[in-house]
Amino acid sequence: MKKNDSKYFLEYIDEYLNFIRVSGNFSANTVISYQNDLKQFLNFLFNLYKDSSAVFPEDFVFNIKSVTKRDIKAFISDLFLAEKIDIKKVKKYNTKSISRKISTLKSFFKYLKKRKCIESNPASVLIFPKKPKNLPHFVSESEMDRLLDGAKSNELSILEKAIMELFYSTGIRLSELINLKFSNVNFHNKTIKVMGKGSKERIIPYGEKANAVMKNYIEIRNICNIKNLDNFFITNKGNKLYPMQVQRMVNKNLSGVTEIKKKSPHVLRHTFATHLLDKGADIRAVKDMLGHESLSTTQIYTHLTPEKLKKVYNQAHPKAK
Repeated sequence: MKKNDSKYFLEYIDEYLNFIRVSGNFSANTVISYQNDLKQFLNFLFNLYKDSSAVFPEDFVFNIKSVTKRDIKAFISDLFLAEKIDIKKVKKYNTKSISRKISTLKSFFKYLKKRKCIESNPASVLIFPKKPKNLPHFVSESEMDRLLDGAKSNELSILEKAIMELFYSTGIRLSELINLKFSNVNFHNKTIKVMGKGSKERIIPYGEKANAVMKNYIEIRNICNIKNLDNFFITNKGNKLYPMQVQRMVNKNLSGVTEIKKKSPHVLRHTFATHLLDKGADIRAVKDMLGHESLSTTQIYTHLTPEKLKKVYNQAHPKAK
């Protein structure tokens, strides 16, 4: 391997990560994911070329022009192989994870080409694997009624009820709920303003039921807000909520009403979209409320539920009644 124009491979990674942080088009979680992907690729190159002068991958001095299409294909092939091998020591990667790693490499080398560090993008040959058409997990209307309006609702704390109601009423992401500002909740118009992916703001309406529950929560929030945080949801010690805390809360409460395997805040987002479309909501309106860039992303929720199939049958078939 030629050492001309070489430098620590980690420097290329750091330069790229700083660039996407400043650009504002990537969320903090995406930047972390891209960082992990690129360090994994660094480890792969380090082991591939067996540089005796470097003890650790971080010490790997590398001419970025030496990366070939074959190197990148070999890296992705290893990920697919790990996915198929049923050995505990081998970390498995699903199609979604591999697709993101491909996106990372394409973006990374595109940046290097733009900076004229390389003449051509060796990752341009990569093709995204076909995504399996898995239907989103969601909670039924009757199960949500049991949780929010039935006997189970009496077991929820005021904070839990406000969080569960807002998730179900707006379909917001976990990060959006945690970072929701008190100043961005409009009780009069019953809307919230959130900062979504790519630092894009959107306004989402919510219902009267959620409005009443959130107003009840305000009294508790005012007592606990000893640090004068602008975050709408805070802990009883006045701190900002953290993701795992909310995830556990949602998992616990959903476990009492449903048997679906996944019980996460994102399942409530799926539930929000599914129930809206089942009731005849315009898919473009749902797209805007979810903050999706493309309509094709929202179309996953247009699956027909058993309840909707039965309704369509009863309304349309001449022998249904």
